[in-house]
Amino acid sequence: MQRLRHAALQRLATGAPMALIGLAEAARLSGRNRATIHRAMKSGKLAYTLAEGGERKIDISELERVFGTRATIGNGVQPLQSDASQRREIETLREFLAESRAAVADLRRRLDESEAERRRLTLLLSPPTPPAPAMPDQPRPLGQRILRWLAKQHV
Repeated sequence: MQRLRHAALQRLATGAPMALIGLAEAARLSGRNRATIHRAMKSGKLAYTLAEGGERKIDISELERVFGTRATIGNGVQPLQSDASQRREIETLREFLAESRAAVADLRRRLDESEAERRRLTLLLSPPTPPAPAMPDQPRPLGQRILRWLAKQHV
């Protein structure tokens, strides 16, 4: 993206209007494939303007916004680096996530408390349960029944 800034400064120094570049130049300057640039434009991620001939033109600052700032390191690899606004956004999102987690924990605690209160009130307000009906005489073993029958017969 350092090349992008340099190209933008050159265009501004020569009095050229806004730094608009074509698809091929955008791919070359950003180090991305043309298909990647085209997909970003098609999805709406990368804004562009249509020239009179129907050619898509991309503002260099827009290209930098979407693909980030690049810095060259020893072996020529150009990793993406976060700029200050991205760091602020990350910090803001982390704070939002912490607040959201705290809110979820609070809501869970409240739900558990209300469930316990509901159970307690249900027990207080429900009518007492009637005692279980007495079980009818269980059949006795055959020997006891015979003895009882004989006892009735001899009386």
